[in-house]
Amino acid sequence: MLVSEVSGDDWVKDVTVSVQVSPSSGIVISPSSQSVSRINKKSSYTFTFPIDVTEAASSGSRNIIINVKYYEMDLLNINTLGPYYLQDSQYFNIDNPYGQISISTNPQNADIYLNSQYIGTSPMTISNVVQGKYTLLLKKEGYNDVSTSVTVTADSQSSVSKTLSQKTGGVSVSTTPSGATVNIDGKYAGTSPLTKNGILPGTHDISISMNGYRDVSDTFYISAGVSTSYKKSLVKENGNIDIDSTPSGASIYLGSSYKGVTPLYLDGIPPGTFTIKLVKDGYKDLERTVTVKDDSTASVSASMEKLSIAEKVVTQVNGKSSSSITSNKISTVESTEFNAQILEAVFVVLLVIISIIFTRKVLKSRNKATTNIENQTVVNNIHNGDYIETHIRDSVVQRTNIGSKQGACPYCKDATNTEGVCSACGRTIDNTK
Repeated sequence: MLVSEVSGDDWVKDVTVSVQVSPSSGIVISPSSQSVSRINKKSSYTFTFPIDVTEAASSGSRNIIINVKYYEMDLLNINTLGPYYLQDSQYFNIDNPYGQISISTNPQNADIYLNSQYIGTSPMTISNVVQGKYTLLLKKEGYNDVSTSVTVTADSQSSVSKTLSQKTGGVSVSTTPSGATVNIDGKYAGTSPLTKNGILPGTHDISISMNGYRDVSDTFYISAGVSTSYKKSLVKENGNIDIDSTPSGASIYLGSSYKGVTPLYLDGIPPGTFTIKLVKDGYKDLERTVTVKDDSTASVSASMEKLSIAEKVVTQVNGKSSSSITSNKISTVESTEFNAQILEAVFVVLLVIISIIFTRKVLKSRNKATTNIENQTVVNNIHNGDYIETHIRDSVVQRTNIGSKQGACPYCKDATNTEGVCSACGRTIDNTK
C-alpha cells in the first residue's frame, strides 16, 4: 500500500495505516497496523501487509478496509495540525484450493499414510488438503495393507472407508505313527500328516487321537504370514489289572514292587507281561502271570491254599531270618492274624498229645487185665448136674463150676467155684467164713 504527500508546501508526520478484511474467517493479517514518523512534501511511503488465506477460508469475495491516520505541519514547522483520517477499501476474491478427507477403517487404529507421509490413525478427518489426487495407504499389525487413491476437491470432503483383511498363517501337523485324527479349534482338520492354511494369528487348540494311543490336547501359535510346524510322538495307552483273592487282604507284589492288598484295581500299567505274587500269613504264596494290553483290564482272581501246621511252623522259623526284610511290608492286622494261627496250632498239638496219653493209659489197662486172666488157675473138674458158663477173654476159655456149690464173690459179686477162687476176677475167696 502506497501513501503519498501530494499537495501544499507542508509535510506530514506520524502516519499510521491499519488494514482489516471482512469477512475475516480464514484470513490472517499480521501485522495489521504499521506507522511511519514522516513523509516529506511530495514524497510517498509504501506499507506492506501480508495476508494469509488459510485452508479454512471459504471461496468468495473479501473486502479490505484501509484506514490512514496522520498529522500535518505548518509552513514554519511550528504547529502540528490534525489528526486527519482517510479510508479506502479494496475487494479481492478467494478461490480456496483446500478440501478434506474423512477416513474410517474396520478394525480401527490403522495407520494412515497420505502420499507416503504419516498422518495419524483411523478414524480421522484430514483437513487443509490441497485439491488434487492422492495415494492413501492404510496399515495395521496383523492385517494386510490397503492402498487406494483419493481425489480432493476444493471446499469439499472426500470419504474413504475400508475393511482390512486379517493376515493368516498355516500349520503343518505330523505324528508318529501317522494316520491320527487331527482337530484344530474343535473342528476336524484331517488325518496326519496334514497342512492347514488360512489360520488367523494367535493361539489355537489342537487335539490328536488314534486308536490304541493316548489322546493329545495341546496348543500352537500362529504368526501372521508365517507357516509353523507341529510334530508329536504318540504314546501307547496303558492298561489296568483287577486283582482279587480268597481270602482277601493278601499282599500284592507286581514283580518286586509292593502294590497293596486284595482286592485292588491297578491302573496306568504299561502294556506287557507281569508276574503277580500274592502273600498272606497262614497261606501258601501264590504267583500268577498276567498280560496287560492297551486300553484293557486284565483280571486276576485266585483262591489261596492254607498252610498245614507243620508248614506254618517251618514258615514261622524261616520267617525269623527274613523278618527284618519283610517286616515293613506286613501290616499290624496280618501280624495279629499270624499270632492267632500259631496259638491255634499249639492248642491242636496239645490236644493230640493228651489224646495219645489217654490212649496209652487205656491200652495199658487192657493189657493188665489180660495178664491176670492168663495167670489164673483153670479148674477142670466138673461135677454132674453143675451149670457151665463159658467166658471168652482174649481167646482164653474159662470154665467155672456153678451149681449147688456155687457162691457169690465178695469182691466182684460174680460166681465162685468150690475151690475158693473167683472165676471172674481171679481172687482167692475164703469159704470158711
